[in-house]
Amino acid sequence: MPVICVEGIVTRYANYRESDRILSIFTIEHGRLDAKARGCRKPQSPLVNACQPFVFGQFEIFTGREKATINACEVRETFYPIREDYERFSIGSVMLRLCHDAAPENEPNEALFSLLYHSLSFLAYGKSNPQDLFSCFLVRYLNAIGYRPAITTCAQCGRDIRADALVRFSPRGGAVCNACVQHGEPVSKTALEGMRRMLLMEDADMDRVKLSDGVRGEIFRALTAYTESSLEYGSRALNILSSLKDVAGQPQPTGEPAAEAPERGAAEPDEGNA
Repeated sequence: MPVICVEGIVTRYANYRESDRILSIFTIEHGRLDAKARGCRKPQSPLVNACQPFVFGQFEIFTGREKATINACEVRETFYPIREDYERFSIGSVMLRLCHDAAPENEPNEALFSLLYHSLSFLAYGKSNPQDLFSCFLVRYLNAIGYRPAITTCAQCGRDIRADALVRFSPRGGAVCNACVQHGEPVSKTALEGMRRMLLMEDADMDRVKLSDGVRGEIFRALTAYTESSLEYGSRALNILSSLKDVAGQPQPTGEPAAEAPERGAAEPDEGNA
C-alpha cells in the first residue's frame, strides 16, 4: 500500500470523532484528495498547525483501501494575514470554496491550482484592493474550469461587439449585443476590456489589477451573476460575501457571517461530509 508525498492547499475540513479531522487538500499532482488526520486536534499533535484552511504544505499520505491518512506535513505557508482582516478572510473563503467544489477527486487541474496559490499569496501579502483581486480571480477561475463568459463577441450571435455602442451582460453566456438581447444590465467597454486583460495576464501579475469604483462594481455584478447562473454551487459559495456591507460599492443583503467560517463556514463542511 503506497505512501505518496504531495504539495497541496487545505480547502476544507470536518471534525471527526473526538480528536481527528478529515481534510480536503487541493494538490498539484492529484487534484482534490480527502484524507484523515488522526489526533490533529490535540495540542501536542505534530499536525495541529497543518490541519487548517489556507495551509499550503507538503503532505505525506498513506493510501490504503479505506480513507487515506496523513502521516506528516511540512507546512510551507499559512497565508496568516488573511485571517487578520475580515474582508480578506471572506474573499479567501470564497476562493477556497469555489476551488474545492470545482476540483474532483484525483483529477489534476494545474492551472486552477496555480490560480488559487497566487490569489491567496496576493490576498495575504499583496497591495492591490482585495475586491479587484477577487474579480481577477473569478474571471480566471471561470476560464480554468471551462465556463469563461463571452467578452469580445456576442454570446448569442458570435459577432465582434468591441465597437458596439451598447452591450449588455447576460448571466446566461456573458456579453450580448443589443440586437440579440434588449434586457439585462448594460456593461461598459472599459469593464469588458478589463475582464479581457485579466484573462490575458499571468497569475504572477494579478496584483497589478487596479479598478475604479464604477468599473469594479460593473465587473463584480456581472461575474457574480454569471457564476450563480452557470455553476450549480455558485450561489452557495458567493453567499459568503453577503456579510460584507460594501462589496464592489453596493450594499449586500445580510447573510451568514463569513467570520464564522473557521468553525462551520466556507472552509468546513458539515461534520462527516468531507
